[in-house]
Amino acid sequence: MSALAEFRRMPTSGAASGRPETVPEAPATQSAVQTAVQSVIQSVIQSLEVSLCSLEDVEREWRQLEATGVLTPYQRFDWIAAYAAHVLPLEDATLGLVAARGPDGALAVLFPFAVRRKRGLTLVSFVGGKHANFHMPAFSRNALAHMGEAEARALLDQASLALGGVDAFIFVNQPTEWDGLHNPFAALSAQPSPSLAYKLSLQADADATLNQSMSAHARKKHKNKRARFAEMGASRLLIAGTDAERDTVLETFFRQKSLRFRELGIADPFADETVRSFIRAGSKPAAPGVEPVLTLAGLELNGAVIATYIGTTAQGRFSGMATSFEADPALIKVSPGDILLVDLIRHHCRLGFKVFDVGVGEARYKSTFCDGMDALHDGFIAISAKGRLAASALRLAQTIKAKAKASLRITAMVAAARRAIRLRVTPRPSAAAQ
Repeated sequence: MSALAEFRRMPTSGAASGRPETVPEAPATQSAVQTAVQSVIQSVIQSLEVSLCSLEDVEREWRQLEATGVLTPYQRFDWIAAYAAHVLPLEDATLGLVAARGPDGALAVLFPFAVRRKRGLTLVSFVGGKHANFHMPAFSRNALAHMGEAEARALLDQASLALGGVDAFIFVNQPTEWDGLHNPFAALSAQPSPSLAYKLSLQADADATLNQSMSAHARKKHKNKRARFAEMGASRLLIAGTDAERDTVLETFFRQKSLRFRELGIADPFADETVRSFIRAGSKPAAPGVEPVLTLAGLELNGAVIATYIGTTAQGRFSGMATSFEADPALIKVSPGDILLVDLIRHHCRLGFKVFDVGVGEARYKSTFCDGMDALHDGFIAISAKGRLAASALRLAQTIKAKAKASLRITAMVAAARRAIRLRVTPRPSAAAQ
């Protein structure tokens, strides 16, 4: 039994000392008990042994955490292993796995770090970059339930030593809580992230789920578009399960994304072969009979994939990573991306999933289909003097980004309001003019 588990079994009621349970403790005694409890918790956390490890060292325990611990889909073993093998070299980073263990050797916290050493500066972030929606450690449930900000900061100091010296930890898009538990690392030198993450609570009844999240107007609009889509031919939801299906979905996805980013005039984050290799590797089973860490989905029309969706899962939650659709004007009118999304939501309701998130960032379809949001924080934790300068500069850059996004949202809202006003005041042509 772990030290944390032993703590949870400690008697705190009057019955344990022989007093009748009906006799409440005096407030002063209760305060003393609470102080003693907190002291025990802190001593347990501070007694965690922190060390550097390899993927092979912790694979078995890591997979156990996936079933019983607290982590997002982006901290699963297979997700991190695939990303580290294919994408970290492109980012000029190396994998730094840091494990914190209790006195009994049980894994309490696991940090999947990306370590960048450049120009005499060592900066550490969580693995995943912009391809991961959520960044945080993987925890045992007991460890997270008893950890506060002071203990989190102490663990980072120990992690810095294990990594051979760190100047600053740069943590972006950290959920402030996960699975109902507070994430103490999201409170360290933190500020709100520029964007929120959008999610939908799922029920077994898909219709009830969608009726709860979508407005009557949105449901009617979607129903009409689906009816027009049905007139275009035979369609189906494809969950890629064979190599041929995976190749088809990915070839479509990469092509559609390339065209879209070229149209927008910005760099395609999926253009590099290392990123494509990561997605290909993650979409294949790590072992026979094991579900791939990445889900590839497509919407077929008359045998051709016209829209795609890539996501990852953990503990009853589907998390969307990227989506694409054909730029054909006739198809755009029926919103194939929305049709695919609704089909995927229905699919995961049938599978018994509890949450479907569509990732970080604002988009029209997210507010249409989602009924909740995850608050995110960015943390810039300096360890050295050099780290303070780097953390301050990166914090400022993120603040500017947040303000720019807010300005764009305000501009869009003003433009929408002006369009609405213009439509209301523009006189309709008379019958004679027609």
